[in-house]
Amino acid sequence: MNPVPSREFLEVHPLHQHQPHCKQQCFVFTEISDIELPAEITKFGGGTEKIRCSNGGIPSYTSKKDSSSELSGERPERSRGRKILLGVGLVLLCIGMAGGIPLALQLRSSSLLEARLSFIRRLLTESPLIEGSWKPPTTSNLNSSNLFEVRQNHIGAVLWPIAVPCGAQYLDAVQLALEGIDKAKRITAASDLMHIVESADEMEQTHIRGEVAVLMGISGGHALGTSLAVLRSIYLLGARFVAITSLECTTPWAAAAIRRRDHLIEENVTNSFNEFGEKMLLEMNRLGMLVEISQLSEAAMLAVLQTAKAPVLLTNATPLSICNSSSIASIPDHVLSLLPENGGVVLLNLERCGDRTLSVREAINAINYVRKVSGVDHIGLGGAPKSYALLLAELARDRVWGNAAIKKLVGGNVMRILREIETLKSRLPLYEEWIPHESVESNSYCRYPES
Repeated sequence: MNPVPSREFLEVHPLHQHQPHCKQQCFVFTEISDIELPAEITKFGGGTEKIRCSNGGIPSYTSKKDSSSELSGERPERSRGRKILLGVGLVLLCIGMAGGIPLALQLRSSSLLEARLSFIRRLLTESPLIEGSWKPPTTSNLNSSNLFEVRQNHIGAVLWPIAVPCGAQYLDAVQLALEGIDKAKRITAASDLMHIVESADEMEQTHIRGEVAVLMGISGGHALGTSLAVLRSIYLLGARFVAITSLECTTPWAAAAIRRRDHLIEENVTNSFNEFGEKMLLEMNRLGMLVEISQLSEAAMLAVLQTAKAPVLLTNATPLSICNSSSIASIPDHVLSLLPENGGVVLLNLERCGDRTLSVREAINAINYVRKVSGVDHIGLGGAPKSYALLLAELARDRVWGNAAIKKLVGGNVMRILREIETLKSRLPLYEEWIPHESVESNSYCRYPES
């Protein structure tokens, strides 16, 4: 047994010299209040109920008995000696913890990960995770792979884009869009898992019932037939978002992003966003439709951000400075930096960059990068390496990603802009303009001649 240090020893070696060692071993778990710490940390035996490192570094304690009452009748010298012994013991205990806690945490790292995963799963029951790049089924039924993806990734809502081939522009693009809407409605009607919604409130109610909410939309403005009347009709059928262009599918009123150098561009089409395109955009705002801009040319994206009266959406996207790939929309930083002014949201697809699968750490770095450029109120998810739950569980280790921030990331930001757009509904003037004849004269060979 170690002898009690003398008063002279303590004057030369004061106890507070050990405080930094204690302070460095304080552990904080970010936003996971219900994690049970290992027994090595929470139990120390004896009469001590709780020990923790205070701001000053020396452990504070709460004892079951008031030691001062026991020592009140003893001689001052013995009382002082016991206090010194107790202080030395606590310092030695703190030093022992310095070596013991990391080992205990390392041994129980799997249980801590499971605790974080449990926390994320519970959080996703409270806030729906909105998938921004979900691939609709190609058949007339939801197959097992579609259902497995939704269940496995704890997805609470999906954006269902009605895709129309770019080659159908000026031909039967509108008919194909109508058939796609009909197909989506028949598929969801035959399933008890998915339900088409038309508002943020319906999305929340569907999630509470345990179903997956489907927000239906049109993937490419060429499916609108350069007609405001078609846009309004598609809205009445339940479509709630429109991607202004699909990749490399420029319309007479909006320029698409071009990734191939050999792509031919027609002479009479716009290279940005023309006046009729502005009318289309404002009519979408008036109807209460989300406007998706990720596949526009850079000039057109900037024009939309300056013209739109409501927040915009960018899906299946990634920062250009992190990943430049033809498989997803690579967004320049200066475009991302304009989102706070517009109020829009970018849904990041962090599953892969080209042919390379991203790691969880790379995905987290990309999320934090976009948060720095755009802000936490303007980020969402549209793809994750391995699984959303694992990505979010690792993200939760960073203290800046608390409950509120993660809820914004998984879907809260999209719900916000849905509600903002709904408040603008019918507050803008109705537009009845037709696209100028010269804009479609050389291509619109399927139109009936105007009288």
